[in-house]
Amino acid sequence: MYIRNLRKPSPNKNIYKFSSLKNRDAVMCEGSLERDCCYHFEYDPNVVQYESQPEGFHYDFNGKKRPYTPDFLVIYHDGTFEYVEVKPYSKTLSKTFKQEFSARKESASLRGFGLVLVTDNQIRDGYFLKNTELVQRYSGCIAGDELATRVYSYLNAQNKMKISDLADSIGEPVGRVFASVLRLIAVGKASVDLDIANLSESTTVSVR
Repeated sequence: MYIRNLRKPSPNKNIYKFSSLKNRDAVMCEGSLERDCCYHFEYDPNVVQYESQPEGFHYDFNGKKRPYTPDFLVIYHDGTFEYVEVKPYSKTLSKTFKQEFSARKESASLRGFGLVLVTDNQIRDGYFLKNTELVQRYSGCIAGDELATRVYSYLNAQNKMKISDLADSIGEPVGRVFASVLRLIAVGKASVDLDIANLSESTTVSVR
């Protein structure tokens, strides 16, 4: 067994840092696609924790043992663990890749883990990524944010409403209320549907 160290500088790799509230640490990512995948883990309510470049293992392919390090290990609320490999879709089409991935999946299964393939078509499709990138910008601590506290208290009483109506109800500029809602989403105290449309003043928000 072995662990790859992405914190060690390399002139041949573009290393990105993703600031994760779930992990309470920076997640090191090998490339922008892996970094973008982190947004899905960070804002998926089923995910408890995730790590990049977890402990690697070996798999058999064409009569040889080959080393393999998954891109991520994800831990879910139901107690299951899953390896995730992130790849551009164009690099998953060859026969060799499919055979190798099948061998890796079999070896992961022997260790008691699932292994799934996630491509750029899934990670960057739709509204989810852009919405969570926006939320992430407001993911700082809300302690001492009096407006966020007011917004949360009012939402808690109403359960669900549009952000523009929320602003009218508490008598605050909609831009400020929108920012407070984003902070509440970031820390898991408010919820919106991140998949159906771009976040805006007309977005409906509810408490968790």
